Amino acid sequence: MFRERREESSESSSEGAGNSRGGAAGAYNKKKKRPKKKTMFRKKRPPLTLRFDYKEIDRLLPFLTEEGKIVAARVSGLRAFQQRELTTAVKRARQVAFLSATAKDFIY
Repeated sequence: MFRERREESSESSSEGAGNSRGGAAGAYNKKKKRPKKKTMFRKKRPPLTLRFDYKEIDRLLPFLTEEGKIVAARVSGLRAFQQRELTTAVKRARQVAFLSATAKDFIY
């Protein structure tokens, strides 16, 4: 008896498998290819030798927005360890007051 109910419910669910638009089920869920995002370094990623130090303000400024926010790694093209190093250097520079915490200006 239970098996009969189960079979009946599976038959009724398979009848309405298509979407309401009349096409194949899931056909509208195809992912579109997005164009590649351009990084700050144009075609290439920054070299692995790129290091950040909180005392070198000139090297930190290109990675800050006008509001003083740190640019995301997907925008800047930095690798994960470089992004962590940049974040640490910017935070240290703000703590020692080499950088302003609210704007892109440097203080010294």
